[in-house]
Amino acid sequence: MPKRSLFAALIELPWWFSLIVAGLIFAVGALFSPLIGAAAAAPFVVVAIYTLYLRLRRGPTADFPVLMKALRSASPEEMRDMLTEAFKRQRYEVSDSAGGDLELRRNGYVTLVRFRRWRAQSTNPNALKELAQSMRDRKADHAMYITAGAVPEVTRSAAEKEGIVLLDSVAFGNLVVRTRGARKAVSRSSAEPAKP
Repeated sequence: MPKRSLFAALIELPWWFSLIVAGLIFAVGALFSPLIGAAAAAPFVVVAIYTLYLRLRRGPTADFPVLMKALRSASPEEMRDMLTEAFKRQRYEVSDSAGGDLELRRNGYVTLVRFRRWRAQSTNPNALKELAQSMRDRKADHAMYITAGAVPEVTRSAAEKEGIVLLDSVAFGNLVVRTRGARKAVSRSSAEPAKP
């Protein structure tokens, strides 16, 4: 597995973390010369500004339980739109595939994405076997199964055995959280009156 750079890791952290690192580096460098401290800290200030820009561009993140509730109440068409937007942002060509799947294409590789049962409380290993068979039938290179429910260990083992990427509720939420559809679903879900 390739090693990630320090700057790649900092971009995933809150923007102010890079500023703290920049301040510490400046303090150490300033012991020798303020110019050395400023020069050494400058890249971290740039990373902080870039990370802040990314956060502002993507918009605020939703509270996870609220997001999951909203995703479970979304229609299949809304879910398809959210996933399509999320994968297009990752530079995939997205199209519909047989059986309610999405087909992703990038760099000559084909990935099947199954999301039909995303609302299920738990994922059965048989669902992954069906996807693995579809992957073989369509000669796809990869497959991905998406669920907002619980994933038992036996299902995780089946996914690993079949070579299927399993997106559980956390990964699923992270994938779609910044899409327009997810924001609409969260707004709609928040506006609904609570059931007694």
